[in-house]
Amino acid sequence: MTLTWTANREPDIAGYKVYVGTASGTYSFPGSAFVIGKVTSYTVSNLPMGQTYFFAISAYDSAGNESLLSAEVSKSLF
Repeated sequence: MTLTWTANREPDIAGYKVYVGTASGTYSFPGSAFVIGKVTSYTVSNLPMGQTYFFAISAYDSAGNESLLSAEVSKSLF
């Protein structure tokens, strides 16, 4: 599953966190949140088939401050 998003334009942005879960608003998939750098796409691998997954993204700055989560999106893998 590859997610893409629009870059945050704040000058001190350090990267993004990708949250993954199997229930809306609950991001408890193993390894979540995935901490990534200043990229605007991320591929989540090894998602088992037969499940609906929910995703949200946050941005964090060089001081470690984290934004609110993005709007949630979902995808069913069957």
